[in-house]
Order: sequence, then C-alpha cells, then structure tokens
Amino acid sequence: MRSLACPSRDEARDYLAAAVEPYIHTGLSKGYAATGAELDSVVALYDVYDAGSGAPAEPLEGAGLTVEFRSAIHSGYDFTQAGRKLAALRANLMAGVELCPICGIAPPRELDHHLPRSTYHALAVYPRNLVPLCHDCNQSKSKSVADDPAERFFHPYLEELPNVPFLRATIIIHEGGLVADFDIDPNAAIDAIVRARLAYVIERLKLNERYAREINIYLTSQVTAIRMSFEWAGPNGVRDYLLAQADVESARFHLNHWQPVLLRSLAENVDFCGGAFAHVLPA
Repeated sequence: MRSLACPSRDEARDYLAAAVEPYIHTGLSKGYAATGAELDSVVALYDVYDAGSGAPAEPLEGAGLTVEFRSAIHSGYDFTQAGRKLAALRANLMAGVELCPICGIAPPRELDHHLPRSTYHALAVYPRNLVPLCHDCNQSKSKSVADDPAERFFHPYLEELPNVPFLRATIIIHEGGLVADFDIDPNAAIDAIVRARLAYVIERLKLNERYAREINIYLTSQVTAIRMSFEWAGPNGVRDYLLAQADVESARFHLNHWQPVLLRSLAENVDFCGGAFAHVLPA
C-alpha cells in the first residue's frame, strides 16, 4: 500500500467539457450542452473533493446539477477508453505507475473511481477521483463507500500514508512448507484509525491469499543468492543478504511493499537463515 503523486487538475475543466460535449450517435443526440456556469459548478465540486481529501460527502453527489448533466458526465467516462477522445486522461494517470498502489503485485490495468461513479456522477472524469489499480483490487474494492471511517480505502493521491514500517509478515515453517501471514504491526507508530483502515484493506482485498500465490515464485528468484550466502558465511551471511536485498527493494518499490517486508521477516527467522530455507525453497 502506497501513495501516488497527485495528478494536476489544470486540464480537469477541459476533460469535463469534452466528456459532455453533444454529439450524434446512430441518429440520436447524446451528451449535454453545458453552459460555462454549469461547468464551473462541477469544478467547484472538485474543490470540495480536494478539501475533504476525497472523503464521501453529500454535496459531491451533485444534487444541484440537472439530471441530464449528471448523466452526461457519468456516460462521458467511457471516452477515456483507448482510441477515444479522453484516452489521454487515462494514459496520463497510468504513466509511471509500475505496480498497483494497493497490492503491489500486478501492474495497474484499470482506473478505479475512488468515490464510485454510480453515486458520484459529477466526479466520473475528475482526474483525482480516478486511481490506477490492478484488476483484482479494482474488482474486490466495494462499489459503495462505507459509513464506518475504519472501512474506507486510503486515497492514494490525497492522503499520505505514514512513512514508517507498518506492514509485517509472520513466518511459519512447518513440514517443508513456508507460510507468511501479513498484517499491520500493532506496535507501528500510526494512529488507531489508520491501523484499522489498513487492516480492513488487507481483509477486504484478501491480500494474504493473493500474496501466498506470489511468495514461492518470488523466493525462487532468490534461491541461488541465499544458498551461496549460506555457503560463504553461514546463517549470518543469509541474514545479511536478505536485509541488503530488502533495502534494494524498498528503494525500488516502497517501505511497506510486501517483498521487502517478507525479506526482513525471513532475515529475523533463525530457522530459515540457519538452513531451513533448503527444505522450503526449490533445490
């Protein structure tokens, strides 16, 4: 779980105007001839959205806009697909985001409406309400917003996650198998509500189940280095290698990415470093 650079909103009004621009499709009139004042009223909602860090609020539902205008904005999101007139909006948001900011497993392939389009029509093409996620996270994330603040997803653009270690992995080695259980460290220097929200994300998106499918594949890439470290310097060599590699991966991804968290936990596991790795990793 990580924050992302907040996108510029310099072109937000232009995107909005293009999304609702009237056109003819199969002989039928589509879109909406919005006035400058109507466009400005939506931009004013963008201001409210930013001021509240993307938290749900009744004014953001756009009740003051006409039904036709809200509907046109909602439908206008479809123009963000490849080859359509708002494709640049999607491309700009996806650019430079290597991995899904929630799970850190797969590249983002979809845009998630942080506040769901089904309720917040007016925010359907607002760049800061569109977050690049992988398919699994986007599908698992609820299409509604929880009333309980402890069950709300962090806003990757408008909320800064604590820059302290908060994700931990508990390692269990048993009968030739390795299991890593990820949770939020109860001793992490974070607020209780932040801890609750992070824990909710892990549970809601079934991240432990998804990480379990990745761990063996990932550790296979480390086998040779781990074995050579053990041959050269024994358990301390393995520990030093795992910690050094964790630093490399923290710099590449972020402090609470699951891979460096896993490596640091393995480095602290006496059995793993002492040779148990040979029983749980491929020969």
